[in-house]
Amino acid sequence: MPADSNSEINILLVDDEPMVLQSLSATFRKQYNVYTATNGKEAIELIRQHQIHVVLSDQRMPGMLGHEVLRIIKTISPSTIRILLTGYSDLDAIMNSVNSGEVFRYLTKPWKVEQLRETVAAAAQIASKVSQLYPKTAADAEDVATATEADVATEPEVKEPTRQQQASAEIGQKNKLLIVEFNREQLNMMVKVFERKYTVLPAATVDEAFEHLSKQEIPVMVTDLNLNSEDGIEFLYAIKQEYPNIVIILLTQVRDALLAIKSINEFQVYRYHVKPCSVEDLDKTIQSAMMRARSYRSQPMQNVHYVAKQVAPDVIEKQASEKGNWLRERLRTVKKFFGV
Repeated sequence: MPADSNSEINILLVDDEPMVLQSLSATFRKQYNVYTATNGKEAIELIRQHQIHVVLSDQRMPGMLGHEVLRIIKTISPSTIRILLTGYSDLDAIMNSVNSGEVFRYLTKPWKVEQLRETVAAAAQIASKVSQLYPKTAADAEDVATATEADVATEPEVKEPTRQQQASAEIGQKNKLLIVEFNREQLNMMVKVFERKYTVLPAATVDEAFEHLSKQEIPVMVTDLNLNSEDGIEFLYAIKQEYPNIVIILLTQVRDALLAIKSINEFQVYRYHVKPCSVEDLDKTIQSAMMRARSYRSQPMQNVHYVAKQVAPDVIEKQASEKGNWLRERLRTVKKFFGV
């Protein structure tokens, strides 16, 4: 049963340690209707029984890890905004969750109470908007009742293009793919690999990337975080602020938990691949990203980053650096120059 509250927002706290649950409940029970679960199975059952707007889950739990729980919750209740509690050094957990559960925010332990309150408040605002796309009915509950732990095993299936789709691609209707790679040898190799399927737009500098973005609508971008003299995080900030619907795939040698958390928290990076990455895996991710971009175009409210900009802009922009804002103004100047 939820703790007493007059709120219309239901949040679910998941942790196998009773003292942690008690502490988290005390933090939120005056603001929200609070449900608690000590393991993934209990959490999933509560999601099936109630409309939960926000779920906050620990990563390290026996039986089912937090990112696995969040992936199943995403299947059952797409409008639920998902937050993961994890350790700074737990990069594998971060990688697994970004590549499966599409987590809204990562909060590291030990958490700061004010940051925790602010993050959950933003998630609640976003959930209120997003839930309008997904009305909760008894029929819906029956449809998702078969979701199980097996749902966490693989990325959503990407179907091979039909002959008609292939023919359309051949006459110039290919999806556009922006590849940002400052190593020109690697960039040329990636262009050769993917130009049969996509209209590949190569960029070996920030200015080239900005020019491509300013001239046409680009659904998907593959980029490194190592951009020579430019900061990859600030580059992502500038792009995501001006083009919130672009789906970003990171392909980088950078295995840094703090950078991973920042790129996901602030820019909702779709997938995070560490080099070397097989062509097959990257191609599968690009195809999946193209499908996600189409859904953003048809229903922008599915894009959590887009909704966050509307209802909680401070959460998105508060971490902006002076260099990030400078790059954003630089991008705006390029947009004005090309008149797009």
